[in-house]
Amino acid sequence: MSGGQKALLYILSFIIPVVGIILGIVWMNDQDLDKKAIGKTCLIVGIVSIVLSCICWFAASALSVIPAFMTY
Repeated sequence: MSGGQKALLYILSFIIPVVGIILGIVWMNDQDLDKKAIGKTCLIVGIVSIVLSCICWFAASALSVIPAFMTY
């Protein structure tokens, strides 16, 4: 697999985490070592993307509530 295809899969895994997780699970069970490594990386990128989304969502929620507690 070329470097451009790998980069495309990694970017797709970050933007759409479900694709990365499914691709990672399917390709981690493959006999080809190259596909296995790409699958593992896609799985990790998908999980990291979900974790970062949750952190950003919680931070945005917390920051939107702060003005309600400020008194002038």
